[in-house]
Amino acid sequence: MASSPTASSHNLSSPTSTRTSMTSSQATSSAVFVLNALDKIANTKEGRKNKNLKEIVQNAQNMLKTGEDPPEGQTRSTVILSALQTAIDTRSANLMTIALDCLGKFITYNYLADIEDEATQSQVMERVVDSICDCFIGEETDEKVQLQIVKTLLDAVYSSNNPIHQSALLKAVRTTYNIFLLSRTSANQNIAQITLTQMVDHIFRRIKVNSLPVYTGAAASTTSLNDITSPRSNNNITTPTSALNKSPSSTNDNTSAATVSKTNNEEDTTFQQQIIVEASMARSEMDRKLPSGKANDNSEEFLNDTANVFQEEHVESGSTAIAVEKPLPQPPQPVDHSQQQESNNGTVEPVKAVVSEKEDGESTTETTGVNGTDGDAITSRGSFDDNDDVHPVTSAETETDLYIKDSILVFRALCKLSKKPISSEWGNDMRSYSMRSKLLSLHLILTILTSHMNVFTSPSVVFTASPADTTIHRVNPFIQEVKQYLCPSLGRNAFSVVPQVFDITLEILSKVVQSLRVFLKKEIEVFFREIFLRILEMRTASLQQKYSLLKIVLRICNDPQTLVDVYLNYDCDDTSLDNVYERLVNILSKITTTHSSPNNKDHHDTHSSSNSGQSHGKHSKSLMIPPPLTTDTVQSNDRQAANSAPLQESAIRFRSLECLVAVLRSLVSWYMNGSVSVSAGSKTDDDQSSGNTPRESEDIRQSSDRLTSLSNSSAARLSPGIDSTDLNGSGGESNTPSPPLDDPEQFENLKHRKRVLQEGIRMFNWKPKKGIQLLAHNGFFDLSDAQSVARFLLNTEGLSKTEIGEYMGEVDEVNVAVMHAFVDELDFSNMNFVDALRHLLQTFRLPGEGQKIDRFMLKFAERYIHFNPNTFANAETAYVLAYSVILLNTDLHSPRVKRRMTLDDFIKNNRGIDDGADIPSDLLETLYDEIQKNEIKLKDEVEAAQDAALFTGSGGGALNMMGLQNALVSAGIARDVRREAYQAATEEMGSKTEAVFRNMLASRRRAGENETITFYSASHIEHVRPMFEVAWTAFLAGISGPLQESDDLDTVQLCLEGFKTAIRIICLFHTVESEDVELQRGAFVTTLTKFTFLSNLNEMKPKNVEAIRTLLEVAAIDGNYLKSSWKEILSTVSQLERFQLITSGVDQGALPDFTTKRPPQQAAMAKNSVDISRRSSSFNYSRKPSRGNSQLSVTEEVASAGSSQSLVLAADKLFTATVNLNGNAIVDFVNALCETSWEEIVSSAHLEHPRMYSLQKLVEISYYNMNRIRMEWSNIWAILGEYFNKVACQSNFNVAFFALDSLRQLSMRFLEKEELPHFKFQKDFLMPFREVLANNPDVAIKDMVLRCLSQMILAKAQNIRSGWKTMLAVFATGARETSETIVQMTFDIVRSVTNERFNDIVSNGTFPDYISCLTEFAKNKKFQKISLPALDMILDTIPRMLSIAEKNKTIEITDAHGPGPQTVQSGDDFLVKFWFAVLFGFREVTMKSDDVEVRKRSLQYLFDTLKQYGSRYPAEFWSTISRQIVFPLFDDLKQNSVHHRNMSPEDLSVWVSTTMIEALRNVVDLYTFYFDNMKGMMRHVLGLFGICITQVDNDTLARIGCECLEQYIETNVEKFDMECWDLVTETFDNLFQKTTASGLFDDTKDLVDKVKNMATIEGQSSNNFELPVQDGAAVAAMAGQAEVSEERQRGFQQVIVKCVLQLMLIQTVNELLGKDTVYCAFPAGHLMDLMECLGKSFHFAKHFNEDSDLRMALWRFGFMKQLPNLLKQETSSGGCYVSVLMRMYANLENISDRDERRDEIEKTLIPLCNEIFTLYTELDHETKPKNIAAWTPVVISILNGLAQLQDEDFLKHVPQFYLPAVELLGQEHMLPEIRGALRTLLLRVGRTYKITTNISTNSTQ
Repeated sequence: MASSPTASSHNLSSPTSTRTSMTSSQATSSAVFVLNALDKIANTKEGRKNKNLKEIVQNAQNMLKTGEDPPEGQTRSTVILSALQTAIDTRSANLMTIALDCLGKFITYNYLADIEDEATQSQVMERVVDSICDCFIGEETDEKVQLQIVKTLLDAVYSSNNPIHQSALLKAVRTTYNIFLLSRTSANQNIAQITLTQMVDHIFRRIKVNSLPVYTGAAASTTSLNDITSPRSNNNITTPTSALNKSPSSTNDNTSAATVSKTNNEEDTTFQQQIIVEASMARSEMDRKLPSGKANDNSEEFLNDTANVFQEEHVESGSTAIAVEKPLPQPPQPVDHSQQQESNNGTVEPVKAVVSEKEDGESTTETTGVNGTDGDAITSRGSFDDNDDVHPVTSAETETDLYIKDSILVFRALCKLSKKPISSEWGNDMRSYSMRSKLLSLHLILTILTSHMNVFTSPSVVFTASPADTTIHRVNPFIQEVKQYLCPSLGRNAFSVVPQVFDITLEILSKVVQSLRVFLKKEIEVFFREIFLRILEMRTASLQQKYSLLKIVLRICNDPQTLVDVYLNYDCDDTSLDNVYERLVNILSKITTTHSSPNNKDHHDTHSSSNSGQSHGKHSKSLMIPPPLTTDTVQSNDRQAANSAPLQESAIRFRSLECLVAVLRSLVSWYMNGSVSVSAGSKTDDDQSSGNTPRESEDIRQSSDRLTSLSNSSAARLSPGIDSTDLNGSGGESNTPSPPLDDPEQFENLKHRKRVLQEGIRMFNWKPKKGIQLLAHNGFFDLSDAQSVARFLLNTEGLSKTEIGEYMGEVDEVNVAVMHAFVDELDFSNMNFVDALRHLLQTFRLPGEGQKIDRFMLKFAERYIHFNPNTFANAETAYVLAYSVILLNTDLHSPRVKRRMTLDDFIKNNRGIDDGADIPSDLLETLYDEIQKNEIKLKDEVEAAQDAALFTGSGGGALNMMGLQNALVSAGIARDVRREAYQAATEEMGSKTEAVFRNMLASRRRAGENETITFYSASHIEHVRPMFEVAWTAFLAGISGPLQESDDLDTVQLCLEGFKTAIRIICLFHTVESEDVELQRGAFVTTLTKFTFLSNLNEMKPKNVEAIRTLLEVAAIDGNYLKSSWKEILSTVSQLERFQLITSGVDQGALPDFTTKRPPQQAAMAKNSVDISRRSSSFNYSRKPSRGNSQLSVTEEVASAGSSQSLVLAADKLFTATVNLNGNAIVDFVNALCETSWEEIVSSAHLEHPRMYSLQKLVEISYYNMNRIRMEWSNIWAILGEYFNKVACQSNFNVAFFALDSLRQLSMRFLEKEELPHFKFQKDFLMPFREVLANNPDVAIKDMVLRCLSQMILAKAQNIRSGWKTMLAVFATGARETSETIVQMTFDIVRSVTNERFNDIVSNGTFPDYISCLTEFAKNKKFQKISLPALDMILDTIPRMLSIAEKNKTIEITDAHGPGPQTVQSGDDFLVKFWFAVLFGFREVTMKSDDVEVRKRSLQYLFDTLKQYGSRYPAEFWSTISRQIVFPLFDDLKQNSVHHRNMSPEDLSVWVSTTMIEALRNVVDLYTFYFDNMKGMMRHVLGLFGICITQVDNDTLARIGCECLEQYIETNVEKFDMECWDLVTETFDNLFQKTTASGLFDDTKDLVDKVKNMATIEGQSSNNFELPVQDGAAVAAMAGQAEVSEERQRGFQQVIVKCVLQLMLIQTVNELLGKDTVYCAFPAGHLMDLMECLGKSFHFAKHFNEDSDLRMALWRFGFMKQLPNLLKQETSSGGCYVSVLMRMYANLENISDRDERRDEIEKTLIPLCNEIFTLYTELDHETKPKNIAAWTPVVISILNGLAQLQDEDFLKHVPQFYLPAVELLGQEHMLPEIRGALRTLLLRVGRTYKITTNISTNSTQ
């Protein structure tokens, strides 16, 4: 051989040949290669014997050596080729080797350059390739020749000067493929495989993606290669035999003619593409060269099988197989038909790729040989032109277009080869031709996808073609052209039971899903639904299959972009009912939770890395070499696989777990990388393949709109037409990039709607009516529109066809209307009767009730006749026949029917139904036979039954074999029927999947451009949240199940990583406030906490320690967002510390488990003395070994791991790292730690030293976080302070002591920090001391509180600001204690503070708190010796304040509770700020102290202070003092006052008789002293007197009130103005109204009526002396009714008290007006108003006294012990009334306003006097002496008044009084006082009327 195989093969990584083409000048220098080859040929034995060869070679040698011109019509190259062809035709292995080697150099050095016409060069190059390929005649070909063929073909493919295309290229690939398959040596097979890989790689690498323009025009229609392929006409069909008979000269002539013909046809055909399918060489040539009987039977069977399949498809498709092949010129050879016939039985032909056209437009390629049927002798050629043969490259068809077409053809051929079924006779023998062919084709497809993915994804790589109408330019993207071949291939091979085929198919699927999902949206959905998910769900699938599939799933799960895209485009797509992502996660979770057999230990030998196997970059630039597929290598691999250990189920579960965790990891990665802003600028391929972020994993992402709309195969819809940017970023920049379209809110709405749809479908399948209502309510259809409902039922996936039938079969009008609309949607045109009925019954399951069937058949008959009107006479016929067919179907196929219906029975049943006539018997026979052979049944039910057989089954062991039969199968004795059935089922599934793709392609072609498929490319991080939410329960179950069952460290670590990642995802969306998020986080954290087993120490394992470690890592990473889950984590940390103590030797009984919720043991607590020096909460637990149930048994490994230094440090770091938590997280942390600490304390409170681990940590984190901002610390301390309050009040002394001491230390640390003005943090953190002092009953703890504060004051007093307020509140609390020791200590501290820090108290705005503190001391009930000094201290503050005010004109007060900074001026403002506190303190002591002496002194200090310093107060402050200091002293007198104290009657009596009366007098004194300043408070003062006077329960207070009122008016009468007199008059008016006993008349009418009735009955009895029986009973009844209720008696007592109060008020008025100063100052108008009050009182009393019946009733009913009267009120009010009016009328004081009202007075006075005179004269001295005595002073007053009138008035009025006066003289017992008054009056009468003289008058006197 001229060159070795090694020398002939090229560098695998080099895409181009190392040889360079030569120019014509270089050809001469390189002629030595040709000469050497020709010399070798001439010198061989064969060359010398063959005359023709010798002559031709000699001519060529002479031409080259002498340089003479070639013969006419030839060139140097054609002469050389003729010589080499002749050498090849000798079939001598030696000559063929030399010639082929020379041809390789011939091609490499471009010897064809001497041919000027490029078309002719191409044709010659094609002939050269044909000649090279013809050298291979099957497996009998010499090995050296095989190698030289491979080498030379590689040179031809790599040729850049004369690249081969289409038929020549495919023939070169086919020949290399055949050598790989049929060569008998592994070396040749290996070289052929490598060479074939290089060829395919070079074919695709010739497409320069970056140099191609991006097609942006709109496609006119959808076009594919198959669409423009048509059968050739007969005149273009030639036989290989005729071609072989042509001479070289005739070949050249034909070539020239063909060239001319093609040139002429170029004007009519442009952009045409040939589908090149190989045709074999003539079998006569094969038979002539191969001896008979030496054929390999196996290879013949393989080739014959594929040929037969091809022939069947010819028949089915009805179209001619298309093969384009140009034979090389051959010397005339005889055709031996006998040998040809013999070769049919005994020769091996090379493989050829044949394309047949199918009805649906899909072409099928099969691998076949030359031998086959008789039709093989003629090979038809096809092209894209109906009228021409193979056309040359036109000017419009560029070299790039040809490269693209070549790639499509090669890829198509490989896809078709991969679909060829494996020969059944060979089984799954890896050495078989079909097996190796399938493996190689699949590997080559994978190589192409791996190395040249940019060709598939680039929008610039398009297939261009022109139909008959050359004005329409049709394009199709590369991926859209090849997917019709790729997808069916994957669909068929994905179910292969051969592991190698299955694995490589999955690898391809992985590439497709990860890199081509943008272009294959619907196809990938099928991949997932029918392949990935289906195989994973199949229980009968082998473990190896599942394991291999899970490896691919793992790769997908590790790609965040792919994962999110799958969710968006399938789970959120309402057109896809299946949720791919959610279902995948659920399946993975189910696999991981599958319970393993107890006999199988967990073996994880297959825990390989997720990146193991064939993983390649999406756009790898280096050539991927498939594994060797030679017979030896494949056999070795097969044996190795057979001898390897069987795969364990645990490996499947582990791989599934890896996938689950990978999903979680990808979600986190997607979020952490954030959304990518993709520019529209161009990027190189390297940029695309880098994959810097998950978003860059798709070329489509370079497009600015992130949207791909696919309309079948339209390139314009594939690449965004609105943007000039191509899919791989090679286009120009977009000026206005569109915003991303994957709006998270939009997709959440889509997902919600899909979820609602699924819920509606589930409801429909359970309760159809409820489901319909739910779906209609959510807007999926209009319930009132029957057609809308029917279309939904017909077209919606997932609806139960049984329930559809039941719903439409109901008799309701709505259901019937839907059924009619449903049937109307079906098309029965051109269908026979049974087919139409089958079509109908495939849409729903027919109900079993006869009436329902009847309604369906009626509508079906009507619809069938509508489409087929001439079939039957009328619809009635169709109805009866349909019903009959249904009955026949049931009768023939129901297992319950024993006697089957015969044909005669069926015919008999249907006689006369066609409008009286019979249906033709042949039709009925056809119907009967069809139903008998093919039952009418739902395909869905059949498929469901088949699936049930595949998806159910026992899982016993790895091989799933049981029983003797299975044992025999294992031993190889019996057939594995189950395996064969499974293999057949999987093949059927593969065929179905392939059919799905074919139907999909056909439907899209029918839809044309109307169907638009939108693929959304994810870019938002918000998609992570819904993705996790829809599957979080599956994640939880999937990672918790293996963690619970497995002890394998790898599994445990993976599960724990899953927990950590899941919690991370939840925490990433911490801003979402919802119960679902809280539930999810709580579920994962709680589950992980339970796996720590710290509550069950005896069962702890190393994996539980790892769970603890993971939990700590979660806390360290996501602590900011754990919220309420901190509780579980911190409880675990506490339990960990308990575990560590127990394992170190501490008695378990001394460390109770607080998580068990057991009640604490009741044990006596020994209280020891306080050990001030003890500062640690870690007490000396007993380390004696415990016995009994508390004995702990853990392995040394667990104990060591649990107490490891790393774990201890991790737990400690959890607390030290709290400084890094944000403001909200630290609050959650502190809150959880407080809860945990409290549970520790409560669970161990019965012990002397309870657990305080968490409490100590609480103190520690307080130290760690000391430097936080005040706002955060305030939130923290709000929890800490409350918790310290609770802990420090714990009954256990040690707990309370530790808490209090910790609080002291923290407070000291806080006090070291300077507090800025107007902050109150010191107040907040000192507040727990007050709560502890108030609530802890232990005196020792109270003592410690005071000592802590005292220490703070001594050490940090200068830093105390707002803390003074809390400290004083603590001291105030101590002042209320009952322990004298505590009270005295507190008072001493306060006194010390007063002496040393009084100015600090004032300057920090806490003076009121200081006074309040002293007030509490003064109010102490038990210790007067402290109360009185406290009062003195309050009083002593007054001069100290005044001193401060005098020294500092302005005082800066920092009040943390004020609205802002306050600068108080000395003087009034300053005093107002502080006076009120002092005065209020005195008031509080006065009101609330129980000690009379303390109250008295406090009251004295209050009013003395007011009198002494009141002149300093402004009027506003006086008003404040009155309302809030003075008047509240009398709040107990107000019935409805909110300040009314609940005092016992005795205490109230003491209070009133001592403090209140004294306070009332002090009020009069104070408001008289400062009347001018307090005039505005006069109304309130008078009101206060009024309240006292109207006290019905205390006449003493009422009397004091009257006295105070009289004193107040009398003292200040000269200061009153008219407004004051208005108030006085108003006060008296109100008092008279309130004291009027109106109840005497209002509530006694019924009593009067009863008394009258009794009097009537008694009168009758006195007249008749005897009473009838009934009258006696009436009297007795009246006597019984004379008794009144006790409540009414009490009410009447109030009426009596009012009478007394009014009498007291009349006396007060009388006394007040009897004083001249008051009378003279009283204005006449106001005095008349007051007189009116007296007049009302007089007439009221008179009216009552005259009502004898009422008085008798009150007496008779027991209200009064004697007959009541108001005589004193009548005479007192009348007398005062008369005397005042008389004095005003006489006006002896000459007051002017009296005279102004003289007439008014006269009108009132004169009638009043007459009335009294008349009343008096009618009195009987004997019967009414009391009345006479009472009225006598009044009458005397009237008489004296009349006598003193002025003469004019006397003369005017005395006549009407004269007669009554004289009549008085006639009284028998005239009183001396009356006599004297009458004498004076009569003397005045005499004098006035001059009856007597003054002398006589004087003498008589």
